[in-house]
Amino acid sequence: MIRMLHIADLHLGVENYGQLDAASGLHTRLLDYLARLDEAIDGALDAGVDLVLIAGDTYKNRTPNPTHQREFARRIHRLRSAGLPVFILTGNHDVSPSHGRAHAVEIFTTLELDGVIVADRPGVFAVPTPAGTLQVVALPWVTRHNLLSTDDLRLVPFAEVETMLLDRIERFVEAACAELDPYMPTVLAMHGTLFGATYGAERSLMLGQDLVIPRSAVAHPLIDYIALGHIHKHQQVGEHPPAVYSGSLERIDFGEEHEAKGYVLVELEKGQARWRFVEVAARPFVTLHVDVRNSSDPLGRVLEAIRRRDLHDAVTRVTIDALPEQCPALREEEIRKALGEGGAAVIAAVAVDVVRPTRTRLGASQQELVAEITPLRALELYLRGKDTPAERMRELLAAAERLIATQQGRA
Repeated sequence: MIRMLHIADLHLGVENYGQLDAASGLHTRLLDYLARLDEAIDGALDAGVDLVLIAGDTYKNRTPNPTHQREFARRIHRLRSAGLPVFILTGNHDVSPSHGRAHAVEIFTTLELDGVIVADRPGVFAVPTPAGTLQVVALPWVTRHNLLSTDDLRLVPFAEVETMLLDRIERFVEAACAELDPYMPTVLAMHGTLFGATYGAERSLMLGQDLVIPRSAVAHPLIDYIALGHIHKHQQVGEHPPAVYSGSLERIDFGEEHEAKGYVLVELEKGQARWRFVEVAARPFVTLHVDVRNSSDPLGRVLEAIRRRDLHDAVTRVTIDALPEQCPALREEEIRKALGEGGAAVIAAVAVDVVRPTRTRLGASQQELVAEITPLRALELYLRGKDTPAERMRELLAAAERLIATQQGRA
């Protein structure tokens, strides 16, 4: 049995919602991302894994600065010192859109480090591990120049390029599986979007439009596990074989506020794969929404809401629904002070949404005297003023008419 750590979307270099750490000289968010990577490595070593697979997007972009490269290289050195091979797939944030330019992790290929494999093109790899050889069918981020020749791109109409790419992917997987030893465990490592996957918040980080790959193109009987990267939300997309997005290790923004972050430990034998998701201590993101419109002490209500919420080490934002006349009482410096005293690591925003009361004005045809308006007519005017959908309005008016009739029958 071969044990494997499956991680993806490390995005080293994302530095939103943080500041420089005086002690280390590093950005606090870089420290977050490195701490989560260390947590995954610690868990993998404790579990006795035989291989580490990184399914793409090691860095934030193709041009990581020397500090980011140094910190990642330290983690690779630690894994190799423990005798573990490392398989790195290139993702969309690792590769350059310009043909011929180096990608973010190409330095490891150039140095020819023993036990470190970088897959930047589709291919089949036999990876020696302490527990035996693992076959990896690699499908890194698909670019047109990866799978199509210059003649293809010149002769094929642009509208047909996606169809051709999908066809080439399917044919590649079939050809790759024909090369496999049918008695060895096999993983397909892919960075991309598999049909049926649910996006997380990474839409804001995506570069260009995704190519959505049907599961039938990659779910081959000789493949025991599909290790996916690119989508930050951990999920299983298919069962036979299991197709799993490990998800990212750290939250990027408030769009990932409610997503669990972690890594996947996989146990592989020929014909079966067992896996489990292990959650890490990703930095919390907390949105505190307070409606003070019906409060005589709007600031007090906000401060009380802050006291009741656990904000320890969180990136925090506060949104407040208030009436115009309440705004002067909502002193931002006091709110920020309370957030700091409550343990918030970063205050992302304190925003007041001013809700102005609306009044329904009756048109000329609706200027009935109040005494002459029937209850049903009053309800109709109220619903119209609230922009109630027509179908819903009919249902409510019909129910009201039945209720009125029932009451009149009792009188």
